[in-house]
Amino acid sequence: MIYETSIIKGIFRPQVSLYQLQKAETAGGIGWRIFLLYLFSLLIFATGVYFGIGTETYSGAITDFSREEFEVGKVFILLGKLVSSLLYTTLLLWFPAFVYWIVLDVSYKKALIVQLFAFSIHLVEKAITYPVLLFYDLSRASNPFSLGVIAQQLIDHEYWVHFFGSITLFQIFAISVLYFYLSRLTEKHNLLTLCMIVLFYILSWLLHAFMAYLEVPVLVRMWFG
Repeated sequence: MIYETSIIKGIFRPQVSLYQLQKAETAGGIGWRIFLLYLFSLLIFATGVYFGIGTETYSGAITDFSREEFEVGKVFILLGKLVSSLLYTTLLLWFPAFVYWIVLDVSYKKALIVQLFAFSIHLVEKAITYPVLLFYDLSRASNPFSLGVIAQQLIDHEYWVHFFGSITLFQIFAISVLYFYLSRLTEKHNLLTLCMIVLFYILSWLLHAFMAYLEVPVLVRMWFG
């Protein structure tokens, strides 16, 4: 049986998709869907840079730089975001599938298909969140779909505010989708499956918070000495 990859069916009709995936000997339609996800990720990241999403710290420091320094900083941000979109897509598609294949003994192709579902949820999150942040003039740490709003009331440290701002309703939904599929595709204990998924997301939240915590103005000063 050939499983024809369908992201929409995988997310909104998981029972049907899981049954077909369990019975499938091979799968088709993966390559061009991965290409589209890379393309959508690039467009979403570029749109975010164009509207200044995620660059609030740098934009607020405009009076600290000469015009030349400020323009160089904008180039840094653009190049960084474009590279980030490629790394973001690669790390959230290929690496988790590799880990699930090794640790949970799930077919790599099936693990990759499941990861396509989760990553698509991440892209939908960005497509929905960016207009909200732009319309209400909010920083990413103030994302209304995240724990960042609560964290700002309880924590003074900027790093941890960014960390909790990375934990969103969409990502919790993505975790539940991953667990639904992987726990039924593997013979390993369900607790191990859940721990692997959650551990990966915790590491991604820590990394995201670290990247958000770094300030572009520091790089600009280093460039100009």
